[in-house]
Amino acid sequence: MKLKITIAGILFFGMTYAQHGANQVYTNQNPYNYKNTGGFQNAEKVSYNDDGITYRIAILNNVKPDSYMVTLGLNDEALSVKDCNAKINKRLDGFKSALKKMGIKEEEMFVDFISQTKIYDYKSSTTSSQINISQVEKGFEIKKNIIIKLKDASLFDRLIDMASEYEIYNIIKVDYKKTDTEKIYDEMLSEANEVLKSRSKVYDKLGKRDFEEFPQLSVNFYSIQPGKQYKNYTAAESSDISYYNEYYNTNKVMIRKEQRKDKTFYYEGIDIDSFDKIMNPDSPVVGIQYVMEFTITYKTKKKPKEETKKLYHIITPNGDVRTLDLKN
Repeated sequence: MKLKITIAGILFFGMTYAQHGANQVYTNQNPYNYKNTGGFQNAEKVSYNDDGITYRIAILNNVKPDSYMVTLGLNDEALSVKDCNAKINKRLDGFKSALKKMGIKEEEMFVDFISQTKIYDYKSSTTSSQINISQVEKGFEIKKNIIIKLKDASLFDRLIDMASEYEIYNIIKVDYKKTDTEKIYDEMLSEANEVLKSRSKVYDKLGKRDFEEFPQLSVNFYSIQPGKQYKNYTAAESSDISYYNEYYNTNKVMIRKEQRKDKTFYYEGIDIDSFDKIMNPDSPVVGIQYVMEFTITYKTKKKPKEETKKLYHIITPNGDVRTLDLKN
């Protein structure tokens, strides 16, 4: 049977939603490295041996999200839990009312209770011979997050300005959402099929061979979080410092205060050199990057074993020797 290009069967894949930006970039110092995921890109694109032929295809798709989930954090303090909760809820209620005026619905907001903790401070007392310092309770702190769904990224600046009016400054993270992931999967699978058709021409140069009717197929499909794809650097040069002997010969203490250096963050997506096909390559939008790792193997059809003969010799009652040919 000739090689047939087919993509069929049950395909298993995993999906994650993407994140990028906000204060979470401070926690991601090791950008996502696609080449370190399972060693897929270290494998040969086409493997051909006596057992059959295997094709490995990698597709990358840059996708603009449909909506954004913005998580903002706030906290408040008071002498009692009741007063603390009342203060933070007053800020949240006012903020939610302002959001509704922006067109954000009640079901597009969610308040997440994070923690309630005691606050401690120190109190000191002095006697003639010593200073006594003891720890005392000062009150309570409550932390809550509010999660807001935005359908348009252009609303983000208005959202942040409005949040500051209610003393909400902590932008924890922004989650990117895409609803039609099945459509994205089908489109990428179609692209993988086109690459397979082109690459299978290699088979024609290797000589015809019969393969099993149904190939072995594996599809790994997932998305990369933009929050893991931010790098940072600090652009600054410091002056050379010389230390003089006078500092070693006196009781003077030298205190050197450094100027604040700005840390710059920038988005750097997956290395595209590892992929066979890039979909939407020219878009400047920071979005969700979907990866499809496609592997298909055509097993060589095994030739039927040749029938072997077994010869048996028997002696008849009258003394004759006869040979019997018995097949497997």
